Amino acid sequence: MKKNILKTAIIVLLLGAFVYMFQKYDVGEKFGRLFVVMQNITHSLKNAKPAYEEVNLTITDEELKDINISKISKEIKSLIDKRKEQLSKAPPQISTDEIRGEEKPVHNKLNVREAKIVKLEDLPDKFKPLKEFLHQPFKMGACQICHDSNSKKPGALVQKEIEDVCYECHKTRYTKEFDHTPVKEGRCTDCHDPHQSNVRMLLKAESTNDLCMKCHDRKSSFGAKAKKLFVDMDLSTKHKPIVEKSCLECHDAHTADHKSLLYMDGKMDLCLDCHDDEREKIRHSKFKHGGVNTSEKRCLECHNPHATKEKKLLKKEPVAGCLSCHNKEVKSDEDGGMLMNMKKHLDENPNWHKPIKDVEKEGGCSACHDPHGSDNFSMLRKSFTKNFYADLENKDFFCFECHTEKKITKQYISKSSEHNITAFRDGDVNLHYLHVNDRKGRSCRACHDEHASKYNYLIRDYTDFNGIKFPLRFIESAEGGSCAPACHKEFAYDRVNPKGIGK
Repeated sequence: MKKNILKTAIIVLLLGAFVYMFQKYDVGEKFGRLFVVMQNITHSLKNAKPAYEEVNLTITDEELKDINISKISKEIKSLIDKRKEQLSKAPPQISTDEIRGEEKPVHNKLNVREAKIVKLEDLPDKFKPLKEFLHQPFKMGACQICHDSNSKKPGALVQKEIEDVCYECHKTRYTKEFDHTPVKEGRCTDCHDPHQSNVRMLLKAESTNDLCMKCHDRKSSFGAKAKKLFVDMDLSTKHKPIVEKSCLECHDAHTADHKSLLYMDGKMDLCLDCHDDEREKIRHSKFKHGGVNTSEKRCLECHNPHATKEKKLLKKEPVAGCLSCHNKEVKSDEDGGMLMNMKKHLDENPNWHKPIKDVEKEGGCSACHDPHGSDNFSMLRKSFTKNFYADLENKDFFCFECHTEKKITKQYISKSSEHNITAFRDGDVNLHYLHVNDRKGRSCRACHDEHASKYNYLIRDYTDFNGIKFPLRFIESAEGGSCAPACHKEFAYDRVNPKGIGK
């Protein structure tokens, strides 16, 4: 009798458990779905024509010989080892210094209190008139999210530190290598108004830039103490993104992986993200400027990213900027040779090429050289020859950008109105034409120094012929001059009383 009662009790318990499981986990519905799926599979297997019926699965002895079992086993082993290595690597650990956990609001039914919602019209007068952007809790009248209503001090916070109050809702943002000092120190309200503002993101200024400049202006107390961090926006040339948009075009206001809170590396990558035209020159030019490609500061060697008094945001006046590096012999990236000490050359030779002499009007060194890169030797903006001899006929040489081609193409200059074409004349015979339009026409650089000279017309002291320097022995006279280089005996010319050269 007892055994029957025990069996009955066990059966009842099992039936109860089955019913509970059936209701709790939708077992019935799942069994129903399984039954339908199995019916469909059975029907498909009965009616479908097996694909393997038409396939010859027999492997011949010849085919078997071609199978490289050793290679296949090695590949499988390699895949298994690689997978093991991946699994053995522990996931990266994030330290508490890198990220702080977000505080989770606690739900407590016993101590819960109904919020006292404050209507906007009932706010104290100091908050009126309301501004354009309202902090959401402030807008909803949910003051108790941030403030302790039971405190004796009006406006007391629910937590001691303002950053802890902010992080109840706003996830931490300073998880990268470099943090903005106010963010790092938890001074959220240095930049943001916790109630309302006329600027997006509740900024405590008239604009994003105005807010930044409260600390980073050279006239601010902070800027005076930290010279590297201030920006002089009173200067005439300003970086376009700052003027037209804001500092946030380049900088993150909270945290970044790059110095100065930049979104990308500020030496070059960030610049080239906008300056598409220079990107191609810098990266793909045949001849590259070492100052841009191999120097420590890259673009920042020459440019200030915020504001300067020079065009193109140059740190210094164009020629002075170039001479800050070219004040000594510099190894050329172009051919490994040594470039002259240009500062010394200019100091020792008072007659300068006009672009160098008149920087404001002519542009300085960059009038002829592209400082970012070029496909022409010496980073010239346009083609020219390095040779002593050159056939200048029908050549689009760089000198002709400024100097008229008539200087070398016109054989006789008899009209007084054309005398300004060239002073290198024996009477009306154009001696430039005589030197250039020949079986071995001399290039401009054979006689002229393109940077500076002791003589007028940039006449060279020495000419370079096959790697040897020969003196030109140029002597200027009132109406002409003479020269006696190694390539010919002394010849003199006179514009008024011709010597008969070329006749």
